Amino acid sequence: MRFRLTACFSICVIICVRAAAQSPENLRRNLTYLASDELEGRATPSPGLELAADYIAQQFRAAGLETQFQTANFADVTLNWDNFKLTLNDKAFTKDEVRIRSLKALDLQNEPVLLLPANGLLPDNIAGRIVAGETRRYGTEEYLPELQARKPAVIILMNKSDRPGRPAPKFLQDADSGEAPVIRINQNLPAKKKMEALTITLHLEAPAVNPVPLRNVTAILRGSDPTLQNQYVLLTAHYDHVGKTDKGIFHGANDNGSGTVSVIEIATALAAQKIRPKRSVVFITFFGEERGLLGSYYYARHPLYPLKDTLANINLEQLGRPESHPGTFGVSGPSYTDLPAILTRAAKHEHVAFLPNKDADSYFARSDNYPFAQFGVPDLTAVIAFEYPEYHALGDTLDKIDFNNMAKIDRALAAGIVSIANTSTPPKWSKSKPAAIYKEARGW
Repeated sequence: MRFRLTACFSICVIICVRAAAQSPENLRRNLTYLASDELEGRATPSPGLELAADYIAQQFRAAGLETQFQTANFADVTLNWDNFKLTLNDKAFTKDEVRIRSLKALDLQNEPVLLLPANGLLPDNIAGRIVAGETRRYGTEEYLPELQARKPAVIILMNKSDRPGRPAPKFLQDADSGEAPVIRINQNLPAKKKMEALTITLHLEAPAVNPVPLRNVTAILRGSDPTLQNQYVLLTAHYDHVGKTDKGIFHGANDNGSGTVSVIEIATALAAQKIRPKRSVVFITFFGEERGLLGSYYYARHPLYPLKDTLANINLEQLGRPESHPGTFGVSGPSYTDLPAILTRAAKHEHVAFLPNKDADSYFARSDNYPFAQFGVPDLTAVIAFEYPEYHALGDTLDKIDFNNMAKIDRALAAGIVSIANTSTPPKWSKSKPAAIYKEARGW
């Protein structure tokens, strides 16, 4: 009897959602503004990004949702290369051969360096040490946060193909993160026999640091069940893009204006229903995805709603251009959780099908779902095409968006969100080997 009541409840809400909002006209109206010249590509940071945040919040409020900004204190950092010096043993490096991420001055004189193992198994004696490893192993979005969590003093990442000749970076860094400086060197690791007594000498002046407040935009639809309303399902997307250059404005209509307006439309549709989902649904649009998942990492580390009570995160990316597969959606990390099966079952009500991709697992760590996985929250990113022409190019514009297809996909995803929010069996990590580290983070 419990199952039948739950199933009937979900089907009722799905039918109601189908009739509400999520129209091509609403999607076009919102994306016309977010991808306009006025917002100048929504770079992090920029005035256009702030205008976008205000607009998104206005749409959430108009839907009657509890809305707030989550303000994060970041820093716009410009390195000072005066008197720069870097040597590993007898090998000296110029500023053109390195990329350094540091919020403080560095002054090291013949300090010993601990070599990290090639197999990625981190030793226990890392805290307070200067460590060095291969960039392709330890410099990834998967490994670097784990390495930082061990509290080393300095991290050195080395690989000959690590963007040689790239100019000194101007970057954003979480100003209160307390993370170790990261030095990326365009050089392969020395031969193993030379690593036994590797030392570093480094002098880097204190950088110029300009505080920059950045905002995630959040809204919540409180659940209808008195007990389950204290559990949460997250629907997210990043609202930033890459800004503008002397070549023109990178409007980012598909990446990720399409995901942002889809979050707005699904939020509006669910808020309009008389019957609310049992669990609370939290809608978040993140800043800084294009700068290294900054907004989603910030939320995961400073959650407004406890992550231990967060059942799932469905992140939306690139929903505007179906290319040759209209009426379908794919997900990153399809083998990691049972979420793809839940979404696929719900999508059938809208005649939307799941689109397999043999490389989909490899995209799992490349979008805003990933920080939540590191805290054990089952998640994925939903797309309708992993790749498309004009990605991060001037041609990612409004005229190439298929709004009718986007509305259809949004209705299918909304049905999936309702299903997750009402289910008696919460989503779970799979038994696949890649999912083991996320399952462990969840304590399963």
